[in-house]
Amino acid sequence: MPRSATYETVYPITAEQYYDLMLSRSFQRDVHVHGLRMSRWEAEDVHDGSRSCSRTVYSEPRLNLPKWLARVARKSQAYTEYSRFDREALRRTTRVVPKYAANMMEMSVEERYVDQATTPRGERLCVVYSTVRVRAKARLFRNMFEKWLLEQSALKVGQRDGYVLNALKERSLADLMGQADEETDGVVDGEGFDTKDTKDRCALVRTVVATAFIAAAQFFARELKARERRNSNRR
Repeated sequence: MPRSATYETVYPITAEQYYDLMLSRSFQRDVHVHGLRMSRWEAEDVHDGSRSCSRTVYSEPRLNLPKWLARVARKSQAYTEYSRFDREALRRTTRVVPKYAANMMEMSVEERYVDQATTPRGERLCVVYSTVRVRAKARLFRNMFEKWLLEQSALKVGQRDGYVLNALKERSLADLMGQADEETDGVVDGEGFDTKDTKDRCALVRTVVATAFIAAAQFFARELKARERRNSNRR
């Protein structure tokens, strides 16, 4: 059974406005490249009318690690998102597929945008419900890995929501929606690492552990398949 967590954030705009903001490819690029500090964000949309669309996004995180380690770890934590934006339901559903060990885990995200009552000052509000579901297929370290995935998801949702809320404070919604799409997708060059920085040391430890887990899970999966083939041949 998948392990899940739901996060709620209140925004000073309507649910429909938030949906349009999330559908804006240029704004999403800004959120992921500058807000979430992704090293790479490449998106492709397929529209089917009424502002509904399917979106495929490939992302690589920007890691505060030595460059030699970042090149390896960044790929190990890269992933592709397959999202469906539903205009009628004001909802986004996403299937997250990691670059490595995709056969060892399942991860999905569902977001619902719900209007709330108008404030005494006449402001419209909406609540964004983000539900993350994860399931590790490998028995080894399953609970630890699922908890780690949810912890990382909570950090990313918090960073994203904080960036969007700050953008709405500093700029008007019309200004954010009016951002021109660029010809290229977002790319942030280079990583940096400070061995004296506690956050960087913690990030290094978490990344090494996660990378080691993925490598171990892939190794044991190959071993199990090889054992099954040998047993089948003996029969």
